[in-house]
Amino acid sequence: MSVAAVIFVSACNDAEYGVGGVHAFLNEGTQSAGVNGTVVSLGETGADYSLTVTLTDRASEDAVFKFVADESVLEVYNREQSSGYKALPADYYDLGGEILIPAGEYSADPVSIHISTLPNDLTGTPLALPVRLEKVSGNVDPTPVTSSYVIALETVLVNDLAQFNGASGLRAENFNGSFPTGFTIEVKFQVSNTANRNRDVFSNGASVLFRFEDPQSDQGDVKAHSAVQFQGSPAYINPDPLVGFDVNCWQHLAYTWDGSSGYLYYNGQQVGTKAITSSDVGDGSFPVASWFGGATGDGGHGTGSSWWIGCDIMFTEARIWSVVRTPEQIANNMSFVGADSNGLEGYWRINRASYTDNGDGTYQFEDLTGKGHPLVSSTNFEWNENISSEDTETPWI
Repeated sequence: MSVAAVIFVSACNDAEYGVGGVHAFLNEGTQSAGVNGTVVSLGETGADYSLTVTLTDRASEDAVFKFVADESVLEVYNREQSSGYKALPADYYDLGGEILIPAGEYSADPVSIHISTLPNDLTGTPLALPVRLEKVSGNVDPTPVTSSYVIALETVLVNDLAQFNGASGLRAENFNGSFPTGFTIEVKFQVSNTANRNRDVFSNGASVLFRFEDPQSDQGDVKAHSAVQFQGSPAYINPDPLVGFDVNCWQHLAYTWDGSSGYLYYNGQQVGTKAITSSDVGDGSFPVASWFGGATGDGGHGTGSSWWIGCDIMFTEARIWSVVRTPEQIANNMSFVGADSNGLEGYWRINRASYTDNGDGTYQFEDLTGKGHPLVSSTNFEWNENISSEDTETPWI
């Protein structure tokens, strides 16, 4: 198993230092507003991360600190980010020893935090190491915000995924979701062509639809029918300026509705927005959830099997949320989220691990949230094996 680590840092805010006095903070927290991050792969021996403790001014006596693991820091991060990270077990990290800033100095030497390689039984679990700076001795206190980090470990998943030739037929009947104040829909996918317009990516069986639509013919580098459009009742959103999805490579589509506006995202970037009323999305009602030709029969607006003839499809990380995911959350979590993340109402990977043959001519893929919304189909497919979540493209079989 290979793993990447993402370091999330709260930004430095002068107001948190208070009036007067000297305070300690993590130097990395002053780089920009919002959340900072970097991705580092863990090798065969793990990885080391250097953090530097700095003072707002010279202190009159030695200041000694240490890093401690603090799950309350992770609780705050999970709440703010609608994520579901679990605390990394203590056996897999070393926070180093005491940190000394001598009297009259501004900064300590960089501190190395070591994270070990992880065993296979932790594969698929979203783990994080929340660290907080704590005073050991001296007259300098850490700042309340910029003295905390969350080092989130992003597992690189390797899956056998279902490959369909034509529509998937995958549908969750009686999804019965109701999200009147906002929702998010997202999916990671690869298709072999955009030869036909009106092919659906997702339908809720009522007022929310995503379909390959414009342009009606090639426009420069934008191929015909390569743009996925949000279609409501009747409002719609196209990317503006017009941009399409490529074929034969992995890409990500997301959409959020916050109660008054809709936002369309391609590969983690916002590409379109428009005012969308509650009636445009059926007041947030989701009777069913169907993906890539998952509707029964030959439904209109591309929601049936005939539209997808002659196109290979793979998809994974299909999700429905009852919360409005932020642009940062969408960009940073295209390949992996925790199944118990706040607001996650449906989550499907379309992989061998979540597959069950029902024995009646149908099969299903488990809803990883545990809320009981499996995607069911009777459509034939093949297993495309050993696909990494880091792969940019996968050869068709």
